[in-house]
Amino acid sequence: MQDIIEIASYGGITYWATEPTAAEFAGLPASKAYTIVEGFDDQLFGGGRTVEGVHYLSKDDIREAYRKLLDVDQKYVNREYHGYILQSWIDRNDKDGIDAGHIDAGAADVIVQVAIFDEVRYG
Repeated sequence: MQDIIEIASYGGITYWATEPTAAEFAGLPASKAYTIVEGFDDQLFGGGRTVEGVHYLSKDDIREAYRKLLDVDQKYVNREYHGYILQSWIDRNDKDGIDAGHIDAGAADVIVQVAIFDEVRYG
């Protein structure tokens, strides 16, 4: 699940999420593992930082979203993204689990969105 979050943070979610502040990281509950800040930061270009929400996810939240997207009858994503997720499951092994090599930035993005919103809200 860590691979999915890393892929998402390096490009998958960066169009709708921004880097958490120290205070936002500090709010992470003990039962959660990841801090996702919905919003954008335009300070580099003279704008401001806008936060729509701060979301805390556990590894189980990511697993549940992955499971929902793996379902043949899922209604969240198109066949392309569903195919990437399905192939990551098909190529799993006992040592490493799913094959995250099949999860691109777009697939990681929708996994995180389903984990937070139970829908694909952006993109």
